[in-house]
Amino acid sequence: MKDAGAALTSNQPPESELIQRAVSGDPDAFATLYDTYIEQIYRFIFFRVGDEPTAEDLTSQVFIKAWDNLSSYQMRGLPFSAWLFRIARNNIIDYYRTFKETTSLEFEAVAKPDPEGNVDERIERQLQAEEVRLALQKLTEDQRQVLTLRFIEGFSTEEVAQVLGKRPGAIRALQMRGLQALTEIFGSTDNE
Repeated sequence: MKDAGAALTSNQPPESELIQRAVSGDPDAFATLYDTYIEQIYRFIFFRVGDEPTAEDLTSQVFIKAWDNLSSYQMRGLPFSAWLFRIARNNIIDYYRTFKETTSLEFEAVAKPDPEGNVDERIERQLQAEEVRLALQKLTEDQRQVLTLRFIEGFSTEEVAQVLGKRPGAIRALQMRGLQALTEIFGSTDNE
């Protein structure tokens, strides 16, 4: 996993102290933890739901639930991020249980020109990300979670096993099958 305190600066207390202060009700300590993990949690959710407003809503819910349930958090050798990812995973499951297809009545905002002229590169990256997101949607839920945590979030096999509550061997098998499925998916699109 990326360094648990990657966004923490050297002049801030260690993560364990921030967690203890947050559990005691210190909103500033929780805000620092929020800043540390917001981007990872958002990315994880976005690659699962594929919609920015929904991903933003679900991400906010994760941190609201985390704040509301901090008193039940216990440091048992698991990183704080594993707890957050488990909340995010449960939120996504709940979202899909109640999901109903809706049509937005709002028009998409017209993108402002890029003052640095990198429009082509930005569009290419967005298209590639969308292609990967759509391919991931064709995998099983477990394969999608494993690949997202391993390759988008940079977690180790052991850390993914902790987040998903599975054995490392099962994670490696899901990763292998997921990568094989993606190879077939991208191979079939190349032939079209």
